[in-house]
Amino acid sequence: MIFLGFFAAYCGFIYNEFFAMKMPFWHSCYTRGIREDQGNRPIFIQEDECVYPFGIDWGWKITNGDELKFLNSYKMKMSIILGVIQMTFGMILKGINAIYFKD
Repeated sequence: MIFLGFFAAYCGFIYNEFFAMKMPFWHSCYTRGIREDQGNRPIFIQEDECVYPFGIDWGWKITNGDELKFLNSYKMKMSIILGVIQMTFGMILKGINAIYFKD
């Protein structure tokens, strides 16, 4: 249960969310601008050479980007990486138990 809570909090930090609400830990790399040629419609522009320190930029969700494709591929990659880490940790624990019990 402790590991479940730890990894749930870790995934929350990656997505910068807490109960589906954005948590702006750092300054966003997106700034709001106005598009005058389309009736002063607001747009969001990414700052040049801006690197978000950790996880997904919380301001990215309000841009005009294709959020669903990006987040689905991100989640798939993260689930594979975390799954491999968890299985490796389990094999290490099994090896330690085998050595301890001389099995």
